[in-house]
Amino acid sequence: MIELYSWATGNGRRASIMLEESRLAYELHPMELGTKRQKEPWFLALNPYGRIPVIVDRDLDPPIVLFESGAILLYLAEKSGRLLSSAAASRAAALKWLFFATSSIGPTAMQVHWLVRRRDKGEPHANLEIYRAELETLYGIADRRLAEAPYLAGDYSIADVAAYPWVYRHGMQGIAMARFPALAAWMGRVAARPAVQRGMNIPPRSDGL
Repeated sequence: MIELYSWATGNGRRASIMLEESRLAYELHPMELGTKRQKEPWFLALNPYGRIPVIVDRDLDPPIVLFESGAILLYLAEKSGRLLSSAAASRAAALKWLFFATSSIGPTAMQVHWLVRRRDKGEPHANLEIYRAELETLYGIADRRLAEAPYLAGDYSIADVAAYPWVYRHGMQGIAMARFPALAAWMGRVAARPAVQRGMNIPPRSDGL
């Protein structure tokens, strides 16, 4: 059994979608971030950074503890044999787009979200337009790739799982998908997957976001 410590955020949804896609048995431990449970000593023993998601694979002795969403996706793909090809070229394509999503799209989108929330609270939000412009640049890169192939690595893979939960929030980011038609079409294909629909609702959010 895998234990998932998570909340319905961009990074958290990466892990829940992948667990649903992998068909591995898991148990959810909701970590409502406003309660700061993720900063308590017991959780810091799992992830010293105090962030979700975290998985604990208790199928192994001793259990394996993983944090960082990209590492979790890679581990679950290898454990389940799903969404990461063993063929060298296909695997390399999935990995490069996985890291594009985790090192570029995710962190930039997170900055936009944080600054939008500050703006909406009437707090200083310098650099919002700089980060939004960079995120639009990244979406443009993805859009051009997706005009060539249905998914980032060609076939559906962990790269798409990593990118989707952040692109899904384009409305909050203030980015119109009409500018990125191939990216918008990709969103529709990914959103139609039952495992994605389940994973995006784990745990359910009362605000529907």
